[in-house]
Amino acid sequence: MIKINLVAEAPAAAVVQAERPKFSLGARQGDVILMIVLAVAALVVGTQWYLLTSKRSDLREVERARRRERDELLVYIKKVEELEARRELLRHKINVINELKQNQRGPVRIMDEVSRALPELVWLTSLTLKGTDVAISGVAMDENAVANYISNLDESPFFDEPLMKNMARSKGDTFAFTLNCTFDNSPPEIAAAEGSQPAGAGS
Repeated sequence: MIKINLVAEAPAAAVVQAERPKFSLGARQGDVILMIVLAVAALVVGTQWYLLTSKRSDLREVERARRRERDELLVYIKKVEELEARRELLRHKINVINELKQNQRGPVRIMDEVSRALPELVWLTSLTLKGTDVAISGVAMDENAVANYISNLDESPFFDEPLMKNMARSKGDTFAFTLNCTFDNSPPEIAAAEGSQPAGAGS
């Protein structure tokens, strides 16, 4: 009796492949992928944290260096402020001294200028100084002498144009008069001339 095997024999390679165990994550495959993603994310975050920490440390070191520089500069700034205060104090003292000198020299210069401007036939009876306003009273032999005196005062750089307040005939055919004018102790032309003199020229 003849027997026929209807089942074909599987190839040898297929048999070997069937015998090898198949690697499969099965239900844990998602967990493994999640763990990998979390590990990569943690690595990225850790790297960023390290970079930011290093940058923060560098910035703090720069800040400390700037503070040291500021502290060093504060010493010089205080010295400069002290020098400025001393200079301002000296400037104030010099201005006060110059003002006192001007005030002391003012009446002397007024008397000098008033005397220089006096023409013949005129003599003064009073001189009143109130601030920069000067009132001059005197007696003249005639009206022309009074006019000459006014002209002489007007030519002086220390006086503005004198104003005749009154003039009247008095005893002995003389004329009593009163003049008002403004005195400038330091006119521009005189101040410029004095400022252009070399040091020690006036001594």
